Amino acid sequence: MINRVSIVGLGAVGAIYASRLDAFLGKDKVSVLVDSQRKERYTTDGIYLNGEKKNFTYISPSEIDSPMDLIIIATKNNQLLEVLPLIEKAVSENTTIISLLNGIDSEDVLSLKFPKAHIPYSFATAIDSTRIKNRIDFSTEGIIVMGEKDNSKSKRIIEIGNLFEKANIAYRIPENIQTEMWAKYMVNVSINTISAITRANYGFCVGIKEIKHLIIETQKEVIALAKEVGIIGLDESYIDRYQKIFSTLEKEGKTSMLQDIEAKRVSENRWFCITASTLARKHNVKTPLIDTLGLLLAGIDEIHTLSAN
Repeated sequence: MINRVSIVGLGAVGAIYASRLDAFLGKDKVSVLVDSQRKERYTTDGIYLNGEKKNFTYISPSEIDSPMDLIIIATKNNQLLEVLPLIEKAVSENTTIISLLNGIDSEDVLSLKFPKAHIPYSFATAIDSTRIKNRIDFSTEGIIVMGEKDNSKSKRIIEIGNLFEKANIAYRIPENIQTEMWAKYMVNVSINTISAITRANYGFCVGIKEIKHLIIETQKEVIALAKEVGIIGLDESYIDRYQKIFSTLEKEGKTSMLQDIEAKRVSENRWFCITASTLARKHNVKTPLIDTLGLLLAGIDEIHTLSAN
């Protein structure tokens, strides 16, 4: 039975799902876990979803009195190591941790730190949102995709699915979660990276043939890499699937990576192209587009870092 839930990370993903769970379970059972500095800021300034102020229950690590049943992590990859000590008191052998981070390795990081916790594979996709400071606007809430490593329909996965359904959170339990994770990773490496470099919104990514071509060719490199890594079932049908998804999003919408670059925040390039290039070298796979995109974005990140100092 899932009674107590904590969300870590109040970007678009975390705020949307915190709002849904808060409305269903109530403020006494749903909390947003933050450090003391963020708690003060959020309490003072608030978080606005589509113009509506959300009064979440904020708790700091020192205020955790017992472990949570479910922890949802919705930060950026470069914040994950900061999250580990933040949630330590909230984790027990009965806690399930769902990581909605982009990329393919956050579950491994969490499992090393919390070997007794239940950590299924999971990610969020098809969210169309924009965040400016404490204001988040979205037109599509997206869907959480989750599953056990062995793809079994475990009791805990079913319980979480039931909770999401009652809280009006879209979710899916696929036949093969690792294939689906790599399909999302294919999108992260391609459209996220290329949109950030070209400054292209969703409309341009779908509508400008040169950008669309580059996205598709990059995705083909990820598919070839996935095959060598041992991922079964990722083929070019997933390219068509995601092209259809992105054609339904707001044309003026932007990927999270493009929003990071425009705000001169460090991107998640390390977990996208750089990780893919590293895996490709290990498995003797040629990925010239991914390698080039990774270098370009690394250069942009470095320019922003140097400009800030």
